[in-house]
Amino acid sequence: QKFPSTTTDPTSKSKGIRRILIIDLDVHQGNGNAALFQGNDKVQTFSVHCRSNYFSKKEESDLDIELPAGCEDDAYLTTLKHWLRRIEEHPFDDDNDQQGKQRQKPFDFIFYQAGVDIHKDDRLGRLSITQEGISRRNRLVFDFAHRMRAPLVICMGGGYPRDDWAPILTAHAGVYIE
Repeated sequence: QKFPSTTTDPTSKSKGIRRILIIDLDVHQGNGNAALFQGNDKVQTFSVHCRSNYFSKKEESDLDIELPAGCEDDAYLTTLKHWLRRIEEHPFDDDNDQQGKQRQKPFDFIFYQAGVDIHKDDRLGRLSITQEGISRRNRLVFDFAHRMRAPLVICMGGGYPRDDWAPILTAHAGVYIE
């Protein structure tokens, strides 16, 4: 099934929007965004997710980073920091560096899918990220968007409590309060 052009190309009717980045940090691969925007060079999709936690067909994002089940704060945050830096350094607009012109900012908009199902107490997540780790993850994304000089839209993501809702609710709230 094909989606309407306004869905597959959010830049088509928006003046001044050249490129959008979707940072999907839910525990599951961002396969919906990957499928929806596949082949659209105006929307870049970046997903960091658990390698052993696919509940539907895996799709190909522009950048997919799989982490092992049980991954903890240090490995997760080091990986995320590395790939955000690589995105930041990528020459999306090399042609704008010619003849002394200032390089344009690479993204006009960043969407952040802020899943908290990476939390160690999540019922479905399979990663072992602490509340402090989630806070540090959020800060990495917020700082990245600031350096990119791009507006950041935060979208709530997964988070599935076992018996105690407090850790998951705290993680969700922290995305918006910190």
